[in-house]
Amino acid sequence: MAEENHSIYSFDGFTVDAVRRVVLRDDQQVPLPSRAFDLLLALVESGGRELSKEELMQRIWADQIVEDANLTVTMANLRKALGEKAGEHRYIITIPGRGYRFIGELRPRALIIEEYTRGQIVIENDDAPAGRALPDTAGHRRRWLWAGISTIAVVAMLAAGYFWWARRGTVTAAPQIKSIAVLPFKPLVAEGRDESLELGMADTLIARLSNIREIDVRPISAVRGYVALDQDPVAAGREQKVDAVLDGSIQKAGDRIRVRVRLARVDTGATLWTDTFDDQLTDIFTVEDSISERVSGILVMKLTGEERALVAQHATNNPEAYQLYLRGRYFRSKRTSEDIKTSIDCFNQAIAKDPNYSRAYAGLANSYLLLSNYNLTTPQDAYSKARAAAAQALQKDDHLAEAHAALADIKCDYDWDFAGAAQEYKRAIALDPNYADARKSYGEYLALMGRSNEALAEMRRAQELEPLSLLINRELGTMLYFAGRFDESIDQLRKTLELDSHDARTHIELGYAFRQNRQYQEAIAEFKKALEINREESYALSQLALTYGLMGQKKEAYAAIAQLQEMSKRQYVLPTDMAAAYAGTGDKDQAFAWLEKAYQDRDDGVPFLGVDPSWDGLRSDERFRALLQRIGLPQR
Repeated sequence: MAEENHSIYSFDGFTVDAVRRVVLRDDQQVPLPSRAFDLLLALVESGGRELSKEELMQRIWADQIVEDANLTVTMANLRKALGEKAGEHRYIITIPGRGYRFIGELRPRALIIEEYTRGQIVIENDDAPAGRALPDTAGHRRRWLWAGISTIAVVAMLAAGYFWWARRGTVTAAPQIKSIAVLPFKPLVAEGRDESLELGMADTLIARLSNIREIDVRPISAVRGYVALDQDPVAAGREQKVDAVLDGSIQKAGDRIRVRVRLARVDTGATLWTDTFDDQLTDIFTVEDSISERVSGILVMKLTGEERALVAQHATNNPEAYQLYLRGRYFRSKRTSEDIKTSIDCFNQAIAKDPNYSRAYAGLANSYLLLSNYNLTTPQDAYSKARAAAAQALQKDDHLAEAHAALADIKCDYDWDFAGAAQEYKRAIALDPNYADARKSYGEYLALMGRSNEALAEMRRAQELEPLSLLINRELGTMLYFAGRFDESIDQLRKTLELDSHDARTHIELGYAFRQNRQYQEAIAEFKKALEINREESYALSQLALTYGLMGQKKEAYAAIAQLQEMSKRQYVLPTDMAAAYAGTGDKDQAFAWLEKAYQDRDDGVPFLGVDPSWDGLRSDERFRALLQRIGLPQR
């Protein structure tokens, strides 16, 4: 009877003794938990074979029911004990979505052959000098032993060759992933969900993965709508026209957080990688680090040093500031007057927790810009505060695309420093080529400069990045309107309403296009729909007055102007709105008086005077041409 046992293994100065259950390095014992030792032994005994997660868990926790997280934690402990650093794979590599494989240069230290012949144990040591003779009593056994070893070696080489060939074929056959959508995380249970954290986790991962130049990552605004608990991730990926989709679930329980995550191909639905993380809520950055590192490693074979640093970068290390920042982003995305104000409060609280939090300053800048866009304060108030916040963001991180884009908007819409705006837009896009909002705003700038073909090209690139973005689809329709392509504008804006039929601004833009197409009744209907959705929409009242004036219905036009004047007692009404309303009645003196006030107030509607066909009735007046010259806009 004979029993074979490779009991001692050696690699890179480490010695693994399977019998004594110890690990030594340079004759010093390496502290290792029992489960971590079992994991290491399973890997070294595999002979370089890939071991699945299921196989490892069955071997190490045969008598227990455990989750993937147990294996993840145990593997982390083992890597730490072996001295592997984050992202380093000197001894063990992860096979995404499947398991692990030992790649250390391994050889058995002793081959023990126990034989119960004459009570003798024969040991053949692989360190013995070449040509060493075996005892005569074992001569016949020696020939048998070498024959057996040779057979085992041949089989092992054939097996290794097969596994190498099989893995090589799998890797080369897999289509390369060029684009990915990270979906909002879902709660494990519907009750007590935290949407700001669910969206925030996705937003943070998007920001990190966007630093990889080889991959197009859909921005948070493109995926924000996929929050339904029954959302099919692969179907969402198809809608976003991406190669892969990352989705997950998240749950808070006291001071702990559990995150499950999965990366899947969109074309086949196959899972590329999945894992579960269970940690302290204060260690959420560690969870995000792990997910970003794993996903980036799967998507790209080799990252540059700069990409690796940016993927691992933390904008803050303060968990409270981070949570407040996520809440600020969440409320700002709702775009109601109260939610925009709440977002400002959240960003300010985040800054109070971490005064060096550059992303919180950038978020604050964009919230202040929305105050002006939605006429919730004067341009002077909104833009001065936005400028200060953007400056703080860039002082702390000059590589922040969001802050450069915010500064570009300020230079374009308020300073009328168009050359400076172009520089900042280009800087934002260079820092993040997938930043769709920056491309949208740069497209608007190009339109203002009379470069309509370039504007449409930039806008369509933004639409490719965010095919379901309401704002980008609406602005594409507006750019077509500025270019005089009214039928195309109408078609595009109708498609946009399919995304959200209750968006007042889209109805207004559609009304613009109908009016320029001389479809006055259709235009009136769209402006009235906008007012049904939002009674405080001064744009709609202004354009309603202008359209009635063009139709010769002066009574109705002046009635709309009266409503505008009443509205101005409750909120800020842009002077350009009042000017457009009077232009429709034919009262040019009043129209130019309001345009002069718009110029003095730095009204953010002023830069559009040069390209908006709504002003064609004033365009031949010398006062209009002089105004465009003062602003620095090209003449049509």
